[in-house]
Amino acid sequence: MEKLSLRRSLECPMDDFENFDILFASDRSFAYAEQTITKILKSRRLVDNELLIEKLLKTLGVERPQDFYPPRSNQTLRDLHSHIIDSASPDHHKQSILYYILKDFPDNNKTASAFARAVYLPEKYRIFINGIWLLDRGEFAKALDYLTEPVLIPTFPEEILYILCTHPDQRDDKLPLAYYYTVSPAITTPKVIEALFSKIAKSSVTEALLWSRKQGETSHRKLFEQLIHNVLDGPGGENKATRSVELIHLPFSKEEEAWFEAYLTDGKGKSLHGAKDALKVRAIATGRGSPIAERTEGRRGKSDHDMDWSSLGSSYEQGSVTSA
Repeated sequence: MEKLSLRRSLECPMDDFENFDILFASDRSFAYAEQTITKILKSRRLVDNELLIEKLLKTLGVERPQDFYPPRSNQTLRDLHSHIIDSASPDHHKQSILYYILKDFPDNNKTASAFARAVYLPEKYRIFINGIWLLDRGEFAKALDYLTEPVLIPTFPEEILYILCTHPDQRDDKLPLAYYYTVSPAITTPKVIEALFSKIAKSSVTEALLWSRKQGETSHRKLFEQLIHNVLDGPGGENKATRSVELIHLPFSKEEEAWFEAYLTDGKGKSLHGAKDALKVRAIATGRGSPIAERTEGRRGKSDHDMDWSSLGSSYEQGSVTSA
């Protein structure tokens, strides 16, 4: 990529951002470098083939933004600039996208910042663009430093959450929760609800149950069953045993109690390792079963999918786990 230096240090009239040659101050051969294009295309493939900048371009009325971004030639860059300028959107929306594009260049901070100052781009727009530019490039933690700023009105919150929950390079389960609990966006898209719920359930079984109850009856049951599956089918070890005890001991409603039994008896969860034992121990926890020693007869000292049910039984017998 050729280095971009803005003419006259952008000491130009504000409306000059509409003039491509003044804005980019480049010769006819100026274009994105191949390695930059390759990185952008790779980033796009990791987010269901649509970057956040492309969603923004659509809000400006740019049809098929992937035809123009990333621009593969000087002419394509000119065409992209033209589509942005010809939009009926307010100037600060156009300037925000141009700010994003300028950040793609080698001296991105200097060049983009100079442009933002020259056109008096409002701070909240600079903050938002900084955030989505970083998110599009897979710099998740840095992106959240911007996207959780109180000054911002949540924009594309579901898309941002879904990226944080599902991006293959995003392995910090705390980040989507940090964004969700800080921004408190309304979530209505099923795939986003399920992706976020998986992260909540991984963090806290109890919190996941409480959250599922706020999602409406249809979603509530689906999420409740997802919680059971996540716990019983999760990685083995002490953490699984702890999470299983927490799940089995939760104060279910009558509906949830019926769903729990149906899912593990006749539903998709009946084939899960530990399904029968979970039902038995739940019955004891709610005072509906015989002593745990009798219910787990023949299983003492045995482990079911890395869960030691004899230890769990002992906990009940010794009173270290109280009835729900």
